[in-house]
Amino acid sequence: MKIDTLDNLNLEETAYIVENNIKKDNKQHLTNLGITKNTKIKCLYKSPFKDPTAYLVKNVILAIRKEDASQIMVIRKENGSY
Repeated sequence: MKIDTLDNLNLEETAYIVENNIKKDNKQHLTNLGITKNTKIKCLYKSPFKDPTAYLVKNVILAIRKEDASQIMVIRKENGSY
């Protein structure tokens, strides 16, 4: 099990959200969109300048800024398990 931040996921890589440490202003908004503990998240697309990045969460594609993604802790897949 390797804990990392969401902004470090590679394209097509999947992980599970461990903790959302985003500032109060954006935290509730992203929580309402599905960024919650134990939720599966997949990195789909990165913009040319890598900000924002598109992620698949609960069958919805969300664009999340690097500033916010760097504050979301995830568990990456290693050796076929989480």
